[in-house]
Amino acid sequence: MDPADAVIDRVRVERLDESVAGPWKAGDSRFAVFVEAGGVNGVFAPVDELPAALVATRLGQGALRHPVTDHTGLLRRLLADLGPHAAGLGRWAVGALDCAVWDLHGRLADLPVAALLTNRPAPRVPVYASWLSLNLAAESAAESVKATAGEGFAFTKWALRGTEAAEMVLLAERAAKWAEQTVAVDALGTWGHLRTMQVARLLTPGTVRWVEDPLPRTDQVSYRQLRRHTKGLRIAFGERLSHAADARALLERCRPEVFTFDAVWCGGMTEACTWLGAAHEARVPTHLHGRAFLPAVHLAAAFPDAAGAVEYQVVWEPRRQRALRGTLRPDGGHVTLPDRPGLGMEVHL
Repeated sequence: MDPADAVIDRVRVERLDESVAGPWKAGDSRFAVFVEAGGVNGVFAPVDELPAALVATRLGQGALRHPVTDHTGLLRRLLADLGPHAAGLGRWAVGALDCAVWDLHGRLADLPVAALLTNRPAPRVPVYASWLSLNLAAESAAESVKATAGEGFAFTKWALRGTEAAEMVLLAERAAKWAEQTVAVDALGTWGHLRTMQVARLLTPGTVRWVEDPLPRTDQVSYRQLRRHTKGLRIAFGERLSHAADARALLERCRPEVFTFDAVWCGGMTEACTWLGAAHEARVPTHLHGRAFLPAVHLAAAFPDAAGAVEYQVVWEPRRQRALRGTLRPDGGHVTLPDRPGLGMEVHL
């Protein structure tokens, strides 16, 4: 079937096979979104229960009979269907469905999604390691940081939360010493203004590549105020954003050193292309969030000038890929772009 003639015939949500993935644990994503046209299926997985339910009960019906290749038109239709609820969970669900449609488009065209976005995608994509559950104060932390950094990642990122500013600075400096390079730090929205300013005054220059999400809210007022008092501290944010207008405003008026949005949470790959373009225009480097790892890899391969190393969550990503055939794992700090049609995933049901 010519992709240009294909329309969406069916949308369904299926539960992933627990006998293949192993017993589910808290936090596991357990569902797959399928989109069918002319007997060909596109898929995106894994998906959490709530966005999967929204696709099954509401969004899927709105996608029926829509042309597979009209990604922008479908995005507008789905967001219009959600109305005032087109944020947060709504955007997440739209993003999952959007990625499944891109996978279907690639399968119909017999091309990887990255090759639909550009004529010459990069064959390999750099990744950085993110291990946010590791306690840097634990006795075993030094060996874990050294071993991870030794695998050749572009750099590493570690979580710092729940301690005094002086202790966090000490742990960040230790992590950089163990890794033998600057490290990124994720505050996970827990620091607030006062602690961020304290850390900024205490950090040795060149220790931290960036501090991600120091504030509990990602809005203009909060970050503009923070930036006035933390000169020299490199700040990253973006994964919590779900509106293009908010993203553009923050890029223009708050200018993070790094933009870290998620390719599914923002509304899918169609929207992600717009966000990448906006960040590139604003000259803000982008390192795509690792929750949507496979879509992020295709985007980074298609737009290497706009997207830098993709986050690889060393604990969670292997768990997410348990129910997939043909897992995507880093080798020497890079992942190879799948050469299979679509996103390159097959799921066990």
